[in-house]
Order: sequence, then structure tokens, then C-alpha cells
Amino acid sequence: MPPAPTAEPIDESRAARLYTSLKDAITRGAYLPGAHLVEAELAMKYSASRPTVREVLRRLLADDLVEHVAHRGVRVRRLTLPDIVEIYTVRDPLEALAARLAADAAKQAQRGLTALHREAEGAVRARDPVRFVRLNSALHRAIAEITGNRALLAVLSRLNAPLIGLQFVSVDGALDIASAHRDHQAVIDAILARDAAAAEAAMRRHLQHTRDRIVRATATHEAGNGTTTATLTSVRRRRR
Repeated sequence: MPPAPTAEPIDESRAARLYTSLKDAITRGAYLPGAHLVEAELAMKYSASRPTVREVLRRLLADDLVEHVAHRGVRVRRLTLPDIVEIYTVRDPLEALAARLAADAAKQAQRGLTALHREAEGAVRARDPVRFVRLNSALHRAIAEITGNRALLAVLSRLNAPLIGLQFVSVDGALDIASAHRDHQAVIDAILARDAAAAEAAMRRHLQHTRDRIVRATATHEAGNGTTTATLTSVRRRRR
């Protein structure tokens, strides 16, 4: 169960800052999925009281960024295959909408996408999947941000999609950063050309490629698991 409430005082301003710092650290991969967040260590590292750290961990639990493991404490959330399928089922239409809306955004707002894409190319050349995953998350967020649609950005942020790439960096066959980079180029080209329909279609193809690769690799990794088989069947049905 989650950390128990405490009657000790909580520094609300420090809690707010620590919450932002830890949330950012998790989504950037400073704490990878499965990493344990030890209350005493966090209190020392961030110069915060333990009651304040407990409060922050409760907020992260509410965000589904971390999970409580019986007898082991709090760790960065590890997504199951059903979790991934559910996230992509929701993410696909929302990210496609973001790409469509981004194509209608001001040219000045769109320029930042090219810079991020160029930086990601360096990660591809260096064969650095962790760096690429971080830049991938930044690119997807940038596309959502330039739409100017705060509701869309809030919902996408709540899906915690960065955890997916970070969790599967070390799973053979789960990530093909060169292929993802080519997909991104197609999305960006369509956005810069102000072709909303092409941007939406390119984003859908990109997410389908990514999801299918992760699902296949995870199924191989978890061969023989009954839940995996059932989940793969549900993915195939959704694609028909």
C-alpha cells in the first residue's frame, strides 16, 4: 500500500519543487522503470524532510508514474503488456490529432521541431537509444505544445508515454531508433508543408510501427505467458 499519511509538518513549497524535479527526472530517464525510490536517499539528495518526500511519492503514485511494491517500497512504474496496449489505444488518435493541429500552427512555432529532429539524428548516428528516447519524448511533446490546445497536452501528458521507450531500451527488438527517426521525418515534413491530413496519417503509421515492434519484442521476451497471448490477440483484433 502507499506510504502512510504522517502528522509531521510538510514543506508545501519544497514538496511542489521536489514533485516537479522528480517527475521530470523520471520522464527523462534519470530514474528508469523499475528503479526504487528510497525515501531516505531522496530526502538526503534533495535536502527535504522525509514527510515532504512521502507526500511527493503519494503525488507520483496518483500520477501512475510510480508504483508501490509490497515489502519493497516505491519504484518507477513498470508497464505490463496490457498497459502498453491500453496506452497506445488512447494515444494513437490523440497524437494523430496533435499532428493534424500542428500542421495549422504558426511557422515560427513549427521551426523547433526541425532542431529536435536534427539532435535526434546525432543519437541515431551514435547508436544511443537512451538519448534518442529522451529526444523522442521531447519531439512528441513539442508537437502537442505547438497546437496550443492545453486540454490535448494535459491528456497526453497523463498517459506517461515516455515510460514506454525508457522501459524497453534494453529489450532486444523493441526499439528501432533509425526507423523511428525516419517516421519522425515524415511527420515533420507534413507539418512543415501544412498538410494536416498527411501529418495525421504519418503519425498514425509511426505509432503503429512503434507499438507493434514493442508488442512483438515483449511477447518474445515473455514467451509462454498466457496474458501475453491474450493481449496479442486483442492487438490484432483492434488493427482489423
